[in-house]
Amino acid sequence: MTGKVRKNMSERVKVETIKDVSIYSYLLVLVWLLGLAVPAYTEKLPENILENGDFDLHLDGWHHWTHESATAIFLTEGNKVEPIVGKNAAYIRISKGGNALGHIQLYQQPFTLEKGTTYTYSLWAKSEKPRNVTMRIMHQGAPWTVYAPKSINLSEEWKEFFITFDMPVDDVSSRAGIIMGIEKVDVWLDHIRLYEGEYVSDIEGAEPHAVQPADKLTTTWASLKNRD
Repeated sequence: MTGKVRKNMSERVKVETIKDVSIYSYLLVLVWLLGLAVPAYTEKLPENILENGDFDLHLDGWHHWTHESATAIFLTEGNKVEPIVGKNAAYIRISKGGNALGHIQLYQQPFTLEKGTTYTYSLWAKSEKPRNVTMRIMHQGAPWTVYAPKSINLSEEWKEFFITFDMPVDDVSSRAGIIMGIEKVDVWLDHIRLYEGEYVSDIEGAEPHAVQPADKLTTTWASLKNRD
C-alpha cells in the first residue's frame, strides 16, 4: 500500500506540475500578446481642432462659398464613394468653375491658433478626373493673411495630403479650407484634421503625400488673388 500511495502521489505531483507549467506558459503568452497590443490601443491620437471632420453629421460645422461666376453644389455621399472614415464624405459637384481657384470654397472657422506652435493640416481627397485644388490655413478677415497654402494634385483615387507648419502669430479667428474653382471637375473630401504637432497617421496602410507650405509662409489674400 505504501508503494502504491507513493506512486499515486508521484503521478499526482507530475500532473499538477504539468498543469502549473501550462498555466504559467499560457499567462506568459497572454502577457506578451497584451504587451504588444496595448500600444496600438492606448496611444492617444492628437485632438482634432476641426469639428465633424469625417462628415458624419453631413456638412454641420462647415461653410461654403461660391462666386457668382461659378456654380457648385455642396453635398455628402455615403457608400457610393467608399468614405475613408465613417459613413459620409463631402462631395462638391461643380458645373461651372468660375474665373479663379478661390471662387469655390469649403472651409471651417473660427478657431484659435497660437504663435510658435507646430500644427498639421491633413485631408483625404479625390476628383472626377485629375485636377488641382489648394488646401490652406488663413486668417478670417482683413488682411486675409494666409499662413499655410499648398496646391495639391488630385486623381480618381483617394489620397491623403498634409502640411506641417509653425504658426507665426496668435490668431483667434483662423480658417481651414480648400479652394477648388476654375476647373469643372467634381471633388470629394474626407477625414479632414487640424491638430498640434507633426503628422500622425491614424489609418493603417495609409501612404500620405507630404506637402510643404509656400516658400514665403505668411502672405496675404491680396497677393494670392492672381494665382487664385
